[in-house]
Amino acid sequence: MTAPITERAALVELCIDLADRLRTAGPGLRARLHRGLADVGVVAVEPDGLPFDGAHHDAVDREPTTDPARDRTVASTERTGYLDHGRVLRRPEVVVYAVRTESGEDR
Repeated sequence: MTAPITERAALVELCIDLADRLRTAGPGLRARLHRGLADVGVVAVEPDGLPFDGAHHDAVDREPTTDPARDRTVASTERTGYLDHGRVLRRPEVVVYAVRTESGEDR
């Protein structure tokens, strides 16, 4: 018989995979799945609008901006991160705003 912890880990992994697939196909179902995961201590991490933190987020792209207040903040989450009772299951993959210099280059 499989240990309950191993069964839970497998079920959580399956739910995260399903949430990834529902990102565009079923946002309402995805939100419901995230609520169910949160009920058992698994929290989705989507840091949109927050300061980028390389210790907790993986930057996968940059989004140019002319607004200095947005510089180095998360523009969007490309792949949701997950914490299980505070333990990292997956770090969020994010797009980060970068201010354009006067020469047109990202800082």
